[in-house]
Amino acid sequence: MLLTPTGLQVPSLYSWWGLVFVMTLNNYVYAFVAVFVGLKSMDRNLEEAALSLGRPMSRVLSGVTLPMLLPSVFAGAMIVFTHVIGSFGVPAIIGARTPVLAVKAYNEFVSEMGGSAQMQTTMASLLVSLGAGALLFQKIVVERRQFQMESGRTPASSRISGWHAVAATSSVSLVVVMSLLPALVVVVTAFTPSIGPVLRYGSFTLDNLTHVLFQAPEPLYHSLFLATIATVAGTCFSIAAAYLIVKRPSALSHTLDVLVTLPLTVAGTVMGIALTNTFGSGWLVLTGSWVIMALAYFLRKVPTSVRAAIGPLHNLKDSIEEASMSLGVSPIKSFFKVVLPVIGPSVAAAAVLMWVTTLSELSATIVLYFGGMSTMPIEIFQQVDSDRLALACAYSLLLLLSIFVPLAVAKWKLRLKIGTIE
Repeated sequence: MLLTPTGLQVPSLYSWWGLVFVMTLNNYVYAFVAVFVGLKSMDRNLEEAALSLGRPMSRVLSGVTLPMLLPSVFAGAMIVFTHVIGSFGVPAIIGARTPVLAVKAYNEFVSEMGGSAQMQTTMASLLVSLGAGALLFQKIVVERRQFQMESGRTPASSRISGWHAVAATSSVSLVVVMSLLPALVVVVTAFTPSIGPVLRYGSFTLDNLTHVLFQAPEPLYHSLFLATIATVAGTCFSIAAAYLIVKRPSALSHTLDVLVTLPLTVAGTVMGIALTNTFGSGWLVLTGSWVIMALAYFLRKVPTSVRAAIGPLHNLKDSIEEASMSLGVSPIKSFFKVVLPVIGPSVAAAAVLMWVTTLSELSATIVLYFGGMSTMPIEIFQQVDSDRLALACAYSLLLLLSIFVPLAVAKWKLRLKIGTIE
């Protein structure tokens, strides 16, 4: 426990409560993206019809809006759950006193004294079982109640006032500020002189950024290269897979749904260990190459993109595409001319989500990377482990810029497109 200047005792960050706090701030954005995309794909006519019948806004939200958002809400919840149970970086740095399955499995794999293969298998099986259970629960809840509508007119924004406005603004601002404070510390520390682990706050230097940009820029190049490959390949595959799963239901598409989502139930460290054992020998050896890292990113992040694209597709009315095909347009042309423009925001969000998560991927990379192919998350982890926090923050600043710039561009482009439609 830590004692604040006011005399209030708060739990230490290096504890179970610290893990929950940090991982909540680190992962809530996935749920936000899924719900945001779901809201953009809704038709405001449904809410307007309910309001015109005299229903209060509270009843409209609970009876119309929330049921339409259920696929996106549960998709976001499943993504957050699987990311948390498979997380490696946060527990490895601040959770030394609270061991978790992902870190323990990695320690058994790299143990210099010889790890227990049976223990690795046991912990990996537990991680897979937890992820599979979350996936099964999500599918049962979503598929029991499905709603379809014609997209195009997104819900209109409404102003709130009084204590509702104060409570909403305060709560959202508090979460945003707590989320941005670590980024602010990273920015300040990146320009702070240091001698080993000693930081001289109050001074200014460009040496840290000069080092990471000119003396050791390879981690930046490697991260951008792998993220680009995984994002392009993963987005194309996610669009096709989501369409087949939702709009072309069959035994084959149900099998595809299970197979494409299965990697989401596998923690990154477990995925890395499995790929190393699979492609470490035999006729196809990928271990020790960038291909196996790109393959791991593809397998790890494709399920997230597929789930992000599936939510809006559940709400797209089948008759829209059927009308196009009834006019003699081929199914492929109908997909590109009718379906793809409607789900455009979800496709863009899935691509951005895959880019962001690939750049910050550490769990699988810590197992698969090799000398000369270090990425920014690996470099950050190694610098923190060596108590060189200034250099770690310099790499973290580059990572933040690599993430936030595409996010800002995507938000600006999506806003323009939505404004044009309306």
